Amino acid sequence: MGNKSSTILRKISTPHNHHQGQSENDAVLEESRKQSQQHYNVSLIRLFEKLELTADGDNVHPGELSKATFENAFHGPLHIFGKLIYLQMVSSGALHRERITREQFVKAGKEILKMHGEKALVKYYFHLFASGKDHLTNEDAKQMFEISFALTLSLSKILHKEDERDERVFCAMVTSLFGIKTEVKLEEFSTWHRDSCPELFQHVHNWVYHILTGSSLPEELDNCRVPMLDAVTNANNSISMAVLWLLSIVLPPAYTKLKAQKKSSAEGPSASLAASVAANNFSSGAGAGEYSVTKDPMWTSLLLLRKMARLPQCESWKVLYNSENHGMSSNRFSHHVASYHAANVTFFNFEGKNQYCLALDRGWREGCGKFGGEDCRLIQLLPVYRVIQSGENMVKWVESSKSSSQGIFVGCDGKAEVLRIPKDFDTISHYGVSCQLYRVEVWGCGSDDALEAQRIQKKWEAGAVSREQGRKLRPYGESWDDTPDKQLLQWGGVNVGNHSYDR
Repeated sequence: MGNKSSTILRKISTPHNHHQGQSENDAVLEESRKQSQQHYNVSLIRLFEKLELTADGDNVHPGELSKATFENAFHGPLHIFGKLIYLQMVSSGALHRERITREQFVKAGKEILKMHGEKALVKYYFHLFASGKDHLTNEDAKQMFEISFALTLSLSKILHKEDERDERVFCAMVTSLFGIKTEVKLEEFSTWHRDSCPELFQHVHNWVYHILTGSSLPEELDNCRVPMLDAVTNANNSISMAVLWLLSIVLPPAYTKLKAQKKSSAEGPSASLAASVAANNFSSGAGAGEYSVTKDPMWTSLLLLRKMARLPQCESWKVLYNSENHGMSSNRFSHHVASYHAANVTFFNFEGKNQYCLALDRGWREGCGKFGGEDCRLIQLLPVYRVIQSGENMVKWVESSKSSSQGIFVGCDGKAEVLRIPKDFDTISHYGVSCQLYRVEVWGCGSDDALEAQRIQKKWEAGAVSREQGRKLRPYGESWDDTPDKQLLQWGGVNVGNHSYDR
């Protein structure tokens, strides 16, 4: 396959007559389609045969699977998904709904695998979770979120554990989608999906793809486990696994460390070829008007599936500040978050069962100007899920200015100020309404190097402040807060706020 891939890539990248090149590219695409079709057929037949081996006594028809046999391959929280996907597969022309033949199974499976484009993906899974109806009900939507969560865990090799906090997240998402409505149709759902949860079905489809092309039964994806993210989701923190899942499909990649995934041989030659050709196209800088094989639906579908679940990458998150452990004060907040120069997420829990997540694509910066890049997000997680604002210049953090109000101010330039936390850190203003602040947590999303750099910087700052505080100005009764030395250190980027430097 490697030699064939190289030959194909040379054909695409070598200069030649336009018509000749177009003809050769068409031949390449036709060959790739044939390879894909052959691979799909083999994989689907192999999976069908494995399912046949699990059949109970009711499955007495050779070359057919009973509904019960198909559904029983899905265990635990995925059992309902087995029922839904069976219904969706037999709805495409099967005569016997209580059984599915090998030919029907292969045909329905190939229709799923050949799907391309976000619009087709959303339409297919909308109808799947709606059980074939033209609308979702509240219960359909809640099931959709619960199953999407469970499938992401399965794809990520993370054990599913019950957590009462997760239920609140799914309900908040249902409220976000429906409001006061009782039904949501495809057009309304598509708009919500685009604006609020654009990767909701990506991992669902990736899981289905792995099953259909890898000849693996659903339970076989659960054999190898990764660590459980306990450090992030334990009961002492305000982040449940469902919150972490939701953020992993909503926040930009800046908040997760993506690692190269070794391609499984089960993905087949066409997947490897698609990745190779895509890499060649992008590296060669094909411009407008130049032929690109990635315009082909088959390639688009294969490339779409290269995106893996980012949930396991949240293992790299490290707590910087937790008001439950470090104390609820601006001094303690400043001490623990200052000098951390990487992406981070801050959670605010306050009166009214509200939980907000402020995602900053860079470190906290004290001063009278706003900061934050284009990947910043302000998200309400509870009691209703909403992406409130996104974009640059979202946050202002003023610690020691005498000419302007002190505290934390959250709201993009030109938009409403959503949150304001005064210097005393005991209340929070929510759209101008004062509420009691219960809890604040800050999690660093950068590498271990970012933490080490923070430690070194804080050690140096502590030494610099200690030296300046001991200078001869002190005997003359001048306060450290009033000295020009402190202001000079601040201007030089040294965090010399009112916090102490002890841990």
